[in-house]
Amino acid sequence: MRKKTEEKRQAIVDAAFEVFSEAGFEQASMSEIAARVGGSKATLYGYFESKEEMFFEVMNECAAHEIKGAFALLKTSVPIREALTGFGKHYLIAILKPQLLAIRRLAIHEGGRSHVGALFYERGPKIGWQMVASFLQQSYEAGRLRKCNVTVATEHLRALFEAELAELCLLGVPADTSARNITQVVNRAVDVFMAAYGGRTDKSG
Repeated sequence: MRKKTEEKRQAIVDAAFEVFSEAGFEQASMSEIAARVGGSKATLYGYFESKEEMFFEVMNECAAHEIKGAFALLKTSVPIREALTGFGKHYLIAILKPQLLAIRRLAIHEGGRSHVGALFYERGPKIGWQMVASFLQQSYEAGRLRKCNVTVATEHLRALFEAELAELCLLGVPADTSARNITQVVNRAVDVFMAAYGGRTDKSG
């Protein structure tokens, strides 16, 4: 029974993602989601309290599935350059996948129409980047980074990783997203970050 319940929930998540992506939050219909799943609206409400709650959980769950491994690479037990490079590659590969691009486009679209875009950020991306900020704070305390505003440094790091490819892919502009080019993009980003923030004990790493 447990397995069946988990399978049903995943089916709802998949259908909801499709409908939200096609119609947007406001126009998405719980009836349409239920029809695609092959159940009733009552079934949906058995898993999610409201359409809004479904939106948050579906978007965050889909994003977390793709990106969660990136944050595990932020370990203070390895040189900071190595940790940031590993994280950056995993992060960039993840956010440039079609599903993650669709989620981001939807969140941006809803940000201009309702409050759900901002709440999606609070429940998802913000939490992830707070983990990065914590890693940078620990790196500073270990002498691997210069004294800085860690929140600002975190935003700089994210911007550097995304600078060359993210906007192009979001807008559907052809871009080189090969593993080779992503590696080069990340290496350049980490070079710039370390030039700005590199600390006393980790000059080369």
